[in-house]
Amino acid sequence: MDKFFNVAAGIDVHKETLVVSIRTPRTRRDKDAETRTFGTFHDDIVQMVAWLDEHEVEAVGLESTGVYWKPAVRALRTLSPNRTVWLVNPAEVKRVPGRKTDVSDSQWLAKLVMCGLVSPSFVPTVHLDDLRKLTRFRVKLIGEQTSQKNRIIKELEACGIKLASVCSETLGASGRAMIQALVEGSKTPAQIADLARGALRKKLVELERAVSVPLGAASRFILRTLLDQLAHCDRTIQMVDDQIRAMLEPYQKEASLLDTAPGINAVSTGAIIAEIGPDMSVFESAKQLTAWAGLCPGSNESGGKAKHAPARKGNKYARRAAVQSAWCAVRTKGSFWKAKFGSLCKRLGPKKAIVAIARKMLVAIYYMLRDSKPYEPPPPPKLSEKEINRRVQRHLQALAELGMNVTTAI
Repeated sequence: MDKFFNVAAGIDVHKETLVVSIRTPRTRRDKDAETRTFGTFHDDIVQMVAWLDEHEVEAVGLESTGVYWKPAVRALRTLSPNRTVWLVNPAEVKRVPGRKTDVSDSQWLAKLVMCGLVSPSFVPTVHLDDLRKLTRFRVKLIGEQTSQKNRIIKELEACGIKLASVCSETLGASGRAMIQALVEGSKTPAQIADLARGALRKKLVELERAVSVPLGAASRFILRTLLDQLAHCDRTIQMVDDQIRAMLEPYQKEASLLDTAPGINAVSTGAIIAEIGPDMSVFESAKQLTAWAGLCPGSNESGGKAKHAPARKGNKYARRAAVQSAWCAVRTKGSFWKAKFGSLCKRLGPKKAIVAIARKMLVAIYYMLRDSKPYEPPPPPKLSEKEINRRVQRHLQALAELGMNVTTAI
């Protein structure tokens, strides 16, 4: 079997231990590989890197086990930057049924890496990893913010306050001011309704009816607490956004390119760069990128018959950013994505159609970053004569159903 590396190591990662096996050209059987077990404290990892340096290990492979692989990979890249480090998919390293131990796992992984029988995953740089932490933390904060808003609306509804039935945004500026006045309990319903701003002032009568129920002491306490928590969450999200903007400074060129595409704003720009990085050379093609993000259509064919196959799993954060950008793009008037979404909905339905749009947008992002070119909408497809006649007949039939007799000059 051909060898990609002369000396390779495999690391079986656990919470408390790192089992490391080294294979050399003289290693004929798995059990002949030299194996040692290290702890997961930083000084233990430093000792492991020194041991690998002592044996002149060219490549190291390890599975992506939870978050436990991250300290090991960071130390390997920092202390030995010239060494190849492969983070591999555990699904590709499944052993043949039989003995299963930590030692055998590390020995088997070392053999796969030495012979190039596994493919490395994309591992971000230290700076990108820090940016990822912030963008993913922001996702969690947005979830908490939404949860707090839902709790407030639930408590209002339980008390008979019908602001959610009148306001399109219950926790907007007007809604918060009115809820705060309800909690204080010093204003009449008319005075509370008068706190409305903008177009909401057209509904003063409905607002006065919606807030006419007095709140009890327990409800006031609960709403006051929830409003404080929501305000704290809003401030935290703002601080995280400021930190993300600061960390995006080295990627201003890529960010400006992404901003030219419809549907992509500052938030999605940070998430996309954090997840896929600015360098598209790490992906072989746009198809590989979409598959990595979990947006590639599934394929399940047997005996010449295609069967149902959902999209494969991938990077859920990249998929989320792409889908959110797609929803914004299809709501942009006059955009290519809006028209494409409309045509796909007829055949696929809105859920599948938006995933298809997200995939197409990610392909566009790939070429924008790879070629360093701003977004350009694709040219309209050239219709064949058959398609033109089909559309004309469809419209003529629709007019005939309305009682109009129309003739064409074609």
